[in-house]
Amino acid sequence: MFFIYNLQRFEFFILVALVLAAGGIFYYFSVKSRKTYECPECGEKLAVEHMESARCGMCGSELNHIK
Repeated sequence: MFFIYNLQRFEFFILVALVLAAGGIFYYFSVKSRKTYECPECGEKLAVEHMESARCGMCGSELNHIK
């Protein structure tokens, strides 16, 4: 916290802008990496971020990869 108190006002705004830009970039790539699946039996759609899904949670049939 001592580091923040020693910053000038414009340096603080630059630091906040960089943190917000990095957060926006991470959010964009997180949304872009989501995979969507659809169940051919019951029609349920499932979106996962970090893993692959093979079976429907409702009926247990195999899922079709949409994107």
